[in-house]
Amino acid sequence: MKTKQVTKVAIIILCLCLVAGIGTFVYNAVHGYKINNGFVSVPLQFDPEDSSSVYQMGDTQIIVYGGFVKGIQKNMDGSESPVIRALSPLPSITVKSDSANSVSLILENINPELYAKSAAASNLTMTKVTVNTLKFDTIDVNAGETVKIEPVEPAEAANAGQEKYVILGDNRDGYDTFAEIIQQVNGLNPVFVIDNGDLVFSGKPNQYRLFDKMVSNISTTFCTTLGNHDIRGNGRETYTMLYGPAYYSFDYADSHYVFLDSSPGWKEKQAISDEQYAWLERDLVKAQGKHLFVITHIPPVDLRNGVTPNDIPNLVNDVKTDDNLLEEKLNNYYETKNMNHGFSDPQEAEKFEKLMSTYHVDTVYLSHIHSYMEYTKDGVRYMITGGAGAELLTKNSYYHYLIAKIGDFDTTTMVELPSPANNYVSRYLATAKLFAEAMYEENPATVILISIGLIALMFLIVLRIYLWKQEPIDSLGKWLSDTGNYAVKRFRELFNKNKEQ
Repeated sequence: MKTKQVTKVAIIILCLCLVAGIGTFVYNAVHGYKINNGFVSVPLQFDPEDSSSVYQMGDTQIIVYGGFVKGIQKNMDGSESPVIRALSPLPSITVKSDSANSVSLILENINPELYAKSAAASNLTMTKVTVNTLKFDTIDVNAGETVKIEPVEPAEAANAGQEKYVILGDNRDGYDTFAEIIQQVNGLNPVFVIDNGDLVFSGKPNQYRLFDKMVSNISTTFCTTLGNHDIRGNGRETYTMLYGPAYYSFDYADSHYVFLDSSPGWKEKQAISDEQYAWLERDLVKAQGKHLFVITHIPPVDLRNGVTPNDIPNLVNDVKTDDNLLEEKLNNYYETKNMNHGFSDPQEAEKFEKLMSTYHVDTVYLSHIHSYMEYTKDGVRYMITGGAGAELLTKNSYYHYLIAKIGDFDTTTMVELPSPANNYVSRYLATAKLFAEAMYEENPATVILISIGLIALMFLIVLRIYLWKQEPIDSLGKWLSDTGNYAVKRFRELFNKNKEQ
């Protein structure tokens, strides 16, 4: 094949691959997330005042406390089942009908064994569909009748330390680390898991698709709150479809858990809306007498801002900055840059902390900072845990999650996972690797197509250089060939001469 023909083929391959790669990336970025075949989402109807969701399906009304009606799933036989997503470990369900009717319900995001045991008094047939989903096959409702499914908390929940829950945050991009955490969490069998936000990197549907697929393997209730990365683009819309309201609360045993949306706080002056603050006060007033826990993404203050970071005893710097110029420069940069990842408005931070102390909140769980930090102010404990998989650039940070015991309010266990070496060069390299792997996980076709296109581009560049320098390269090749031939010929002459002597 002639050089011109080879060049044309390479150019065609380059153009096709780059256009197709960019096209698939854009498609992934804007294409809506379809949960599964036969599923149709419904607009969110949720009242945070009593954590209730009401859905009307013909003559039948479904009321959920501690969850919401997510959508309708079409079954193989053509019938339809409302899908309820739990926002708490033991949501209650009420079914009313104006006429005789039979309803099947799908309840997801629960521990099937715990829920079935707790709701045994309902005498309804429950089938385990997945590790975190139950199906009520047939609920017969007579005209004007009400059927209630009201799970009762296990008696052992009142015993301190008998049950546990897990707290983690900032898992975005860290697919390998997050998968390891999920595996360990399932082994712990907690009552529920709290994810403090930054579930995905940029709110794209393909990222939520991957995340949702991963957390569908968690065999218990997975409670989320929004992070600043989750609401990028149309991320809030996808989040609402999948995981429901931006703020809500629930009770378990003698504790009350409140989830708030502070995701706007990264770009906007106000992190938590006035509407939420008003609701928060009403909610905390009603929950007085219980142990209170508040969960949100952005912390009111950043402990790294103007203070020395906490030292982690089992982690030491792998290199001395005096011996490594790059490490020294990066360290100086991190010591002098503004590290404020707290609320933008100091007055809001003060308002938030005052609310927590006024209503005697036990612990506030936070993330946003990819590290572990904690502080106590006016009797309230603030725990920052952002080590579930995102990049680690803060000094002395590491991947981890927390385990808390229900009823034991003084004990929290930290579980560490393998992390990059504790120096800046290693962490930047690990971050680059993490983003590259995440890009492939989220857009495999795009990465393959663009890689082929780049290979074609490199081939064209090399070919162009060769054609440009063809005469010198040919002359050099001829010189090397002649030199080699002469060397071989001379060597044989000398060798035969010595042999004859």
